[in-house]
Amino acid sequence: MGKCVKYRADGGDPSDSGPNTPGGTHILSIMADYWASFTAFLLFGALHSLGAREPFKDWLAGRTSRFFVDHFWRLIYCVASYVALYQIIGALHWGQHPDANVWLVAYPQWLWRVLVILHLFSIALIYAAFIQSDYLEFWGVKQVGRGLAILLGKAVPGSGILLFGTDHLVVDGLYGWVRHPMLVGGLLFLLTSGPSKNNLVFLCMYAMYMVVGAYYEERRLIRIFGDQYQSYQRQVGAFIPRLGLRPRQGGQ
Repeated sequence: MGKCVKYRADGGDPSDSGPNTPGGTHILSIMADYWASFTAFLLFGALHSLGAREPFKDWLAGRTSRFFVDHFWRLIYCVASYVALYQIIGALHWGQHPDANVWLVAYPQWLWRVLVILHLFSIALIYAAFIQSDYLEFWGVKQVGRGLAILLGKAVPGSGILLFGTDHLVVDGLYGWVRHPMLVGGLLFLLTSGPSKNNLVFLCMYAMYMVVGAYYEERRLIRIFGDQYQSYQRQVGAFIPRLGLRPRQGGQ
C-alpha cells in the first residue's frame, strides 16, 4: 500500500495546495500531467463496455460464428481486459509518475489499522463475488471447455451453460446486499490504498468508470430480465446496502 512519509518527493509541505497536489484547485494541471492515463483509461472503458454488449457480440458472430462468440469470446475478452488494465494502463499510470507514489498525508496508527482491515475486507469481497458468480464461468473457462468438448464430440450442441447475469438472475448472497459487489470491492480497495497522488487520480478514474459502466450494464440487464430486474433495483442498492429491503432469495 506504499511507504508512509510526511513530505512530498520535492521536499514541499504535503498540505500545500499547489497545482501538483490533489488538494489543489488546478484540476486542468492534474489532467495535463495524467493525460496519457486518462486517454488510455477512457479508451479501455469504451472498449470494455462495447465488448460486453449484445449488439457487438451479434456483430462479431456475423463475422465469425455464433459458436465462436458463445464459447470463446468471453475468455478472450477477459484476458484482453486484464492485460489492458493491469499491464498497460497500470504501467502507464504508475510508471510515468514514480515521484507521485509518495503518500501525501501520514495516518495515525489507529486509522492505519482500520484501513488495513478494510483493505483486506475489500479483497475478500471481490473474491467472494467472483466465487458466487462462478469465477470459471466469469472468465469464460467453462465456455471454452464446453466448446472444445463439442468440437471433440464429447458434448451435445444446444445444451449449453446457463450464464450468470444472462440466463439467470441472482439476487441472494452478496447480490442481496448490493447489485455490484465486485465494483464496490474495487472502489473500497482503492479508497483504502495509500493516499498518493497516483492512487487518488486512479481512484477518480475508476469511480467515474464504475458509475458509467454500471449504468450501461443495468440497461442490458433490464432488457434481459425486464420487470424482475427493475423490482430488484427497487429493493437493493447499486453500491450501498439498503437495510430493511431485501429481495426474495434465489431469484432466477
